[in-house]
Amino acid sequence: MFRFTKRRTLPILVGLSTVGVLLSQGSVDAMTSEDQVGSSAVAAAAPGDTIATNSDPEATAKYWTAARTLGAAELVPTRTDANGASYGTSALDFTRSRIDKGVNKLAPYKTTGKLFFTEPGIGDFQCSASTIAKRIVITAAHCVNSGHGFYTNWAFIPGYDGSQATLAKQRPFGTWTWSSAEIPVNWLNTNGSLPNGTDYAAIVFNDQSFGGAPLQLYKKSGLYAFALGHLFDTHVTMLGYPCNFDSCNIMQRVDSGDHRVPPGYSGGDVYEYGSDMTGGSSGGPWVENFGTGAAPQGNWTVRNTVVGVTSYIYNDPNVLVEGASQLDSRWTAIYNSRCAANPGNC
Repeated sequence: MFRFTKRRTLPILVGLSTVGVLLSQGSVDAMTSEDQVGSSAVAAAAPGDTIATNSDPEATAKYWTAARTLGAAELVPTRTDANGASYGTSALDFTRSRIDKGVNKLAPYKTTGKLFFTEPGIGDFQCSASTIAKRIVITAAHCVNSGHGFYTNWAFIPGYDGSQATLAKQRPFGTWTWSSAEIPVNWLNTNGSLPNGTDYAAIVFNDQSFGGAPLQLYKKSGLYAFALGHLFDTHVTMLGYPCNFDSCNIMQRVDSGDHRVPPGYSGGDVYEYGSDMTGGSSGGPWVENFGTGAAPQGNWTVRNTVVGVTSYIYNDPNVLVEGASQLDSRWTAIYNSRCAANPGNC
């Protein structure tokens, strides 16, 4: 069992309806600072369809003003079953640190950022995400689809620093609008229950111009590699924007190699590591061999490699863990699908 806790401070003004496993949106250029948005229609889709299209792609660009990003609520997926609620202190070691001002603009930190989106008819929300290919971002499936229907209006801001005074400094590498998004079929088949072996999603983002020829996302953010089947026993650096620290405005880093199989779960594809981050960190990358220093040692030697993304926490504040799905062939299926959607995505 699970629940999503959502804290909203600003009401939504424009909503979009979507259904299906795959969403597509036309291309747009840079975001604007306009306060209001014109009507934004989504083509009707019959039950069972896998594609919904947005007939007004510029709405995303117009929508995400500074006020709306500041007012977007955190999404807090928690385990509420007996195991999660009563387990108590996890005793899994970790360390956490705030990413100092300016470090967010350096590799490999800048590859992680904020993901903003809209739940139709409900409001605006935020997660974390990271660039995994030339135009593709990896995040949690629950930041894309509730298990019962799609969100919409995604915007990605790599290297976000909400503590800065100006919009340009808060968004040092621009704001990127979505082109298409895909989740594993298993996420829908399981109604987004947690723990879940497929709480991950791939979102494609449009190119944009910074005064010259349009650039792919990775030209500004850089990108991580990814690896399958590593999460069961490794060391991870978790990055994200948890709202229990610095009001979701500053990137946080958690390092942990201490982990366990989720109590009461026997799927073999979800693992929990020590962490004190909460809502807002959802979808943030779990990176193996993070950094730019000496060559890594041990069994896994690929540098800056995503092996999972933050999926859930417990509703018991003393547990201090986060869970993630281990990337497997179901991830590569949606990744390859988004790569093939347009030349140059990967």
